[in-house]
Amino acid sequence: MPATSRAAPSRAATSRAATARAAAPRGTRAPGAAREDAPRGGDAPRRPLTAIAYDDIKGRILSLELRPGQFLNEATLCELTGLGRMPVHQAIHRLQAEGLIEVIPRKGLVVRSDSLNDVLELLEARMAIEPNAAALAAERIGKDRIGELRALLARSRGLIARNQRTAYRVLDRAFHVAVVEGAGNRILAATMRPLHDRSDLIWGLRVMPDEALGITQREHEAVLEAIVARDARAAHAAMQAHLTSLHKRVLAGSLHASPALASAPVRGRSTSAFEDRP
Repeated sequence: MPATSRAAPSRAATSRAATARAAAPRGTRAPGAAREDAPRGGDAPRRPLTAIAYDDIKGRILSLELRPGQFLNEATLCELTGLGRMPVHQAIHRLQAEGLIEVIPRKGLVVRSDSLNDVLELLEARMAIEPNAAALAAERIGKDRIGELRALLARSRGLIARNQRTAYRVLDRAFHVAVVEGAGNRILAATMRPLHDRSDLIWGLRVMPDEALGITQREHEAVLEAIVARDARAAHAAMQAHLTSLHKRVLAGSLHASPALASAPVRGRSTSAFEDRP
């Protein structure tokens, strides 16, 4: 197995990243676009190069421009980011701590492939937290944030017929982030951020049927309806139902998934502990 890969990103990968950037809601940064935040004038405060490298590489991983299982090395990442070895090296260690990159001694780096157990554990963690965030949002969210959620769902609705999964993924992430931020709790938002980051990778696993976008859209609309009604119990239930549905679809679709998902035996899992909660 080759230790490194110095090839530039493929035309398809570049297209995926461009689509994601085009679909990103106003005011958000699409994956792979981190360096656009670098200061352009002498008056703006300069971001640390390590932070720029981290955002750039992480964006490429989450947008699947850098694919799970792909081998890399520091020189390749320096070429991709246009940055020196030190900030890239420090960014790699941070990404390794977050479980996005694996460092293999004397061989290089590999973009980590989540096993099915990893994905299910991720969704379980979200099921334990995110419904409560939706309930808080129903009680606290402002009119501007509700308008943002409505606009996101209007945009995502138009992508279903064309099955534009990459563009839909960006709006899906923005919807969940906006719900959590609507809860008005900064610690809760910070807790959910890495879970939402990792969830972006689920979209690249292709474990769900083509109608998945329509299912997700209906479930998102149920969440928003409960939030708009200021019904905390209904918002909790709608978000719980959405994440439970996603958990079941991932588990069912894993029978036909890629070898990366089948890399480890699936421990017994049930969503009943979450479904039975009021």
